[in-house]
Amino acid sequence: MLETAIRLLDAQGVEALTMRRLATELGVSAMAPYRHVGSKDELLMVLLDRLAARFAYPPRPPDPKGAMLVLWSTIYDSLVEHPWVPEVLARRRMMAPSVLDAIEEIHAALRDAGLPIQAAVRAYRLMWNFTLGSLLVRAGTSSEEPSQQRELRRAPDPKRYPMLTAAAAAWTAAYERDTYREDLGALIDALVTRPD
Repeated sequence: MLETAIRLLDAQGVEALTMRRLATELGVSAMAPYRHVGSKDELLMVLLDRLAARFAYPPRPPDPKGAMLVLWSTIYDSLVEHPWVPEVLARRRMMAPSVLDAIEEIHAALRDAGLPIQAAVRAYRLMWNFTLGSLLVRAGTSSEEPSQQRELRRAPDPKRYPMLTAAAAAWTAAYERDTYREDLGALIDALVTRPD
């Protein structure tokens, strides 16, 4: 049942998954999925936890910045495979219990980098919001529809928008590749580097 639900979500998104549709895909009665989960939200929570439990974290370097980069990149790479996940995480504010070990390790790395607990929490929240935003943007760019943002940034009126005109080539280059890791590295540096 869970793999069928993941397949439906990956192919058609959150709105396409209903308990009735899942039952039809499985060839069972409309009420059969309810014997396993009580609601669509409960099913989504189980699916998120299953996906999070599959994350394969590679060995981390001993330095806190490197460890955070590896942990966040693993989370990002794993979630980007399922474009429906960022929407569920953002709109339904769900969290998979299986990811708590990584979250603990990120907080420990922030403390090891010298941040007090309140600053570590803030830094974690900023990195999470950045990661979730990157995933949402990436899910949106997989659409076949033309991007109005891309078009507006590509050729702004140079007299009215001289800075945007100067930045147009950089924006075009950024659209051509996934900049998550380098952007995350810059964010981590900004969050944990203290002026002397």
